[in-house]
Amino acid sequence: MKILSLLLSSIRRQKKNAASVLSISFIFILFFAGRGITEAHLAVPFLRGGYSSYSVPAARPMGMGAQPVGKLYGLTSLKRTLTNISDKIKRTKPIEADGSQHLDEVLRAFQNVLNGNDIDTAQLLKACRAHLKLMKSGGASLRLVAKDLESNLLKAETPFMKAPKQGKTLYSLLESERHSGIHEEGNLLANESAAMGLLWIRRSLAFQLDLFESSLVSEKGKDPGVAAIDAYEKNLLPYHGWMLQKVFPLSLSAMPKRNAFISALGGSEEPVSFAHEEEIVKKLSTLLKMWRPIIKRWRHDFESLNLEDVRPA
Repeated sequence: MKILSLLLSSIRRQKKNAASVLSISFIFILFFAGRGITEAHLAVPFLRGGYSSYSVPAARPMGMGAQPVGKLYGLTSLKRTLTNISDKIKRTKPIEADGSQHLDEVLRAFQNVLNGNDIDTAQLLKACRAHLKLMKSGGASLRLVAKDLESNLLKAETPFMKAPKQGKTLYSLLESERHSGIHEEGNLLANESAAMGLLWIRRSLAFQLDLFESSLVSEKGKDPGVAAIDAYEKNLLPYHGWMLQKVFPLSLSAMPKRNAFISALGGSEEPVSFAHEEEIVKKLSTLLKMWRPIIKRWRHDFESLNLEDVRPA
């Protein structure tokens, strides 16, 4: 038992090292083989949290008709056993693995969007691109939202990439495009313009802000399906034509329940633990606090340049 205690102590010190995991597993095999246990059930630590069990036959004690450990576990057998353990570690996903990497990327990206009272265009587009990945991981209910975001993001990125210095801030990008004469009189935006793309991205983020805030941030909030319709009617319905007014709400009918929605935004297809759920909600709450001043300034820039096109799409 003293040997076993030393082995467990070694695991605790070195469990983050993949090579150590395999080495310790090898020691366990030999230890249990020598002790005469007919089956050793190894608990192999994951590199990113959680444990995986692995059963391996052990030798009978010496002197009872058993083969020497060295013969029973020749180099080929040992290599095959350790390879199986290694493959299982790679294939198996820990239950509490950090699947919220997309959400973390969005948080980091939006931190740098506001520069004083100006919106940094490059950082805004980068943040929206990161947010697109998050939306795509949100399941079927956000599929149309993600598709719409991607289309409008391309509209905004193309003109900016042609003249990034002229569009360093959101205001300067919109002003430069406006002076080019691309838009019609009376704040009628050209369909393939950066202004048109950014106008709809802002409306989409405002929709998502209301949706997340009213259904996910608070445990006593609205059902996500109800919250989605309310957020749609407030932020998007006034600017949708007859066709979109029929199609968009229909796509929101597949909105999952709160726990499943939070898990999806956290990068998991399965329900997460209560502690993990709280962590995801905390990140979402932080993201919404970042969005509010950005969306406010975003709208201000459009209105000050008379670019708030309210025609139904």
